[in-house]
Amino acid sequence: MAEPNEISLVLTPDAADAQCRETVKQARNASHALAALIALQSFIAATAHPSHRHTPAYETVKAVVEKHAAEIRTRLIAESAGTLAETIRQRDPLEIARIHAALSRNGFWQAAQQAMARLQADELAGAAEWAKDWCLNAKSRAQAASGFPDALDFRKAGIPAAEYAAMTEINHYLAGEAKLGQN
Repeated sequence: MAEPNEISLVLTPDAADAQCRETVKQARNASHALAALIALQSFIAATAHPSHRHTPAYETVKAVVEKHAAEIRTRLIAESAGTLAETIRQRDPLEIARIHAALSRNGFWQAAQQAMARLQADELAGAAEWAKDWCLNAKSRAQAASGFPDALDFRKAGIPAAEYAAMTEINHYLAGEAKLGQN
């Protein structure tokens, strides 16, 4: 007789909590922990028996995993904000691009808001001017490299497009914060 080709899993809220704690403990960093918790959420949603979905037990297990993911998201944003504040002070577009790439758009916005709250008014003003100048210079170089009046060629200009995207966003955030600081 052939062996069954499936397994059944039982997941209680306590077991989910323990698994989340172990996942976070084993992760290399907050970003990896969050990715693992999101994978766990997806696995639970994809493999739960249809009759179990929307039951109190299922909803409780989902809430346990989401609680851990939310805690890690908060930690990741705070860590990124600290790094981003220092990176803005150092005027390092490559590191800004790295942070930008590691976060969702909303996550980057949250980290930028927290980072700007850590900067003094004069630092914000200086950073806003630097980001504005960097973006104008990059755009000018990309236009010159393209050979066409309304086209940009970042590759020919030697500017990574991801770096330009990150700097454009941080420029927008810094400009808005600098305007608020003037009021």
